[in-house]
Amino acid sequence: MARKKQENIVTIKDIAASCGVSISTVSNVLNRKKNKVSEEVATKILAEVERTGYRPNYLARNLRSISTKTIGIVAEDLVVFSSSSMIEGAMNCCEEQGYNVIIENMRLFGRWGGTWMHDEALFQSALQPVLSKMDSMNVDGILYIGGHEHTVNRLNSVNDLPIAMAYAIASDKEIPTFRLDDVSGGYEVIRYLVSCGHKRIGIIAGEPDNTHTVNRMLGIQKAMFEEGLLFDPDLISYQTWNKEGGYEGMKALLDKNVTAVFCMSDLIAAGAYMCLSEQDLKPGRDISVMGYDNQEISKCLTPPVTTMALPLEEIGYAAAAEIIRRVAGEEGGDNNPDVRIRGKLIERGSVCKING
Repeated sequence: MARKKQENIVTIKDIAASCGVSISTVSNVLNRKKNKVSEEVATKILAEVERTGYRPNYLARNLRSISTKTIGIVAEDLVVFSSSSMIEGAMNCCEEQGYNVIIENMRLFGRWGGTWMHDEALFQSALQPVLSKMDSMNVDGILYIGGHEHTVNRLNSVNDLPIAMAYAIASDKEIPTFRLDDVSGGYEVIRYLVSCGHKRIGIIAGEPDNTHTVNRMLGIQKAMFEEGLLFDPDLISYQTWNKEGGYEGMKALLDKNVTAVFCMSDLIAAGAYMCLSEQDLKPGRDISVMGYDNQEISKCLTPPVTTMALPLEEIGYAAAAEIIRRVAGEEGGDNNPDVRIRGKLIERGSVCKING
């Protein structure tokens, strides 16, 4: 009987779900921070609280008021090349501020390859237990590290912990996000290639519905418009984000008379190199090749790939700093920031200058 009563206890998560708002919005109303919530929403929440008989768990609230000086990091998968650098940046920030770190690896790619990206139930089956585990560990806040830029649903803490996103975005717009400025990245690549004399530029992109692809294409189009170049869809090859995709993409562009090719990842560039080698063509001499990401492979190819370095450590650092700011209750920051951080162009030997 006692067990049944326990199961029927209304939680702040139930109130939020019933009202169609975030847990933090309910918390703001209950803690009399109504200036952050519209009068209509506040009234709706208070009415639901009255209807359900919800009572805040003051014991849990008092326990949470005692800081453990610990930040929980939830990574989609540590094998993804971007994860370790973002965690390094976050840990640097935490160490500077005297915070400890607990890391949980969801191993999404390791367990399911890429299938989880199109299966919300599968994804949530990994996410929710990890979030519950973080709540039980009494961490002060949670940093979520995405393996690629996508939208994460139901990212919330029963204990109303501060959460920040790195590399991915949350459907809850109250959760701060720190991610790549892919628009400026695509823009800078094209401006650089044009400055080297290239006007007929091929593009080997990732999948057309991928957020990184979409944003880099926006930057590409903006740069081409400003440079007075025709944006020709026939010079774009959408592929997978790997060497096989780069090989097939380069193969498709060989008869297009392009003088330079922008590969949207260094792995794609590696595949393009393979294709050019089979045709006895040398990158940086016969055709220019530009990469993106500054992965280790970009330094190992011959010639090394000119690429765009991702600001991964900066993203991790900034996201951790935002969580710590919120834990400390500091004023002055953006309540709902969406921060996009620019990369840095790294010149090597794969792009040559031409005349006209």
